[in-house]
Amino acid sequence: MELKELIDLSNKAFQEKNFQKSIELLKKIVVLQPNTYEVYLRLGLASSSLGNLEEAIGYFEKGASINPNSSPIYCNLGNLHAELNNKNVALKNYFRAIELNPKNFNANYNLGSFYFKIGDLENSEKYLKLAINIIPNHFYVYNSLFLLYDRSNNFKKLEDILKKAKNFFPENSLIKFFEGIIEYRKKNFKEAIDIFSKANLDKRDVSRNMLKMNYIAKSYDQLGLYQEAYKFFEISNKISEELPKNNSNKENFLDSISKRINYFSNIKANQIQKKRHIDKQADPVFLIGFPRSGTTLLDTILRTHNSIEVLEEKPVVDRLLKEMEKNTGSSFSSLEEIDQLEVKNLRDLYNGEREKYIKFEQGKIYVDKFPLNIVYLAEINKIFPNAKYILALRNPRDSVLSCFMQSFTPNDAMSNMLSINDASNLYDRSMELFKIYQKNLDLKLHEIKYEDVINNFEPTIKNLLKFLEVEWTDNLSEFYKTAENKRIISTPSYDQVNKPLYNKSIGRWKNYEDKFIETNKIFEKWNKEFKY
Repeated sequence: MELKELIDLSNKAFQEKNFQKSIELLKKIVVLQPNTYEVYLRLGLASSSLGNLEEAIGYFEKGASINPNSSPIYCNLGNLHAELNNKNVALKNYFRAIELNPKNFNANYNLGSFYFKIGDLENSEKYLKLAINIIPNHFYVYNSLFLLYDRSNNFKKLEDILKKAKNFFPENSLIKFFEGIIEYRKKNFKEAIDIFSKANLDKRDVSRNMLKMNYIAKSYDQLGLYQEAYKFFEISNKISEELPKNNSNKENFLDSISKRINYFSNIKANQIQKKRHIDKQADPVFLIGFPRSGTTLLDTILRTHNSIEVLEEKPVVDRLLKEMEKNTGSSFSSLEEIDQLEVKNLRDLYNGEREKYIKFEQGKIYVDKFPLNIVYLAEINKIFPNAKYILALRNPRDSVLSCFMQSFTPNDAMSNMLSINDASNLYDRSMELFKIYQKNLDLKLHEIKYEDVINNFEPTIKNLLKFLEVEWTDNLSEFYKTAENKRIISTPSYDQVNKPLYNKSIGRWKNYEDKFIETNKIFEKWNKEFKY
């Protein structure tokens, strides 16, 4: 087959998204033209489209060695390393792409998006605006800025960018969607309902249709129209089941908890914790609890302290669990078999994964905030025997109701939050497992109640700081400025923790008391246990 025919066929296969066939043909072209940069560029694009990221990186790097002045090559390398969470390498490649061609729209846009992902608001805004200057009528950039200003609670800039976007996209329903969000945040709840109702979003945009219904529900809740609110919460949660990523099975998570309950009911700390391991990096502090129990509020308060860094809901412990399962077949039933060398390797793995998100500084306390790590305390305690644990507690019914009212990213755990009954059962099983851990493992634990933080802030936080062995600082009382000035909040509480303390959420479950009839026995037990 001649070269021209091979090129034509590979291009046709690529356009038809038959990437495997395109790769096969491109490899034949490489034999005939071994030093052609465009071939390696296309090989990299086809491989990345198939999800073969490491292979794609190899092709792009080969292309860069042939043509070191190719801006697209470095942009694609940046994209792949960003997807792999290789922060520094991703940034290096994006910068090189822009250095070679400052007008590279994709490089500026993708760099801005990556900065948003890692929580660098200032640089995210900078590069997204540069992208708009290059192509002023590209809606995806506006959408990214909508999200940035929304998640950072900057409503003046959100309003300004919406007005600018309207000049190019006067009929775009997403603009109306974000206008509804602005009215909601301004506490104009009737207006918000009206605007959201008129936002005719594409039916394929399942995520935003879910959020639209959720905002309508929360608006009715704020207006005191609780039956209407509950109806729309149910609609929102029903839509959630249609999300593309929601191939989850709520029973999987409940089943995993049941297996742990059965196993650890008969396991004592000395059976799995032979020796305490010490290295240069002190053991982290783990902030745990049932979701919507005030962990994001505590996160924001703690990170206000100069001696404390918080890792906010990153899958670092999950990475450890997968490594343990790979080595032993189970992350928890083979803990006794893990020797000190394996413990050291797992500690190093954890520290390396954490470094992808926050830089280690000697002397600082590192808090790993991930509420449902409460399920994995046995593994965490094995790897970090000197770790401290902060258990965030809240009135159990308020926690469960708040979970039901939120729009979580779907997975096996969060699929249990789509109904009050399911969320109640998950609460029951999670806390049963926790009490077994507490009884049978040697845990350094501090319990803190959301209600005490709200109603008795300074003494409650001073007690927590004493547990962490750091001193009170006066800036902690203005913790909400941390949320205002420093970062994107990556949890559903992003629009709440940038305000001074308020108690409106305490006892909210009473507005929906009739929805808890079937699960009253669950809450009688846990109210007694946690003194509510």
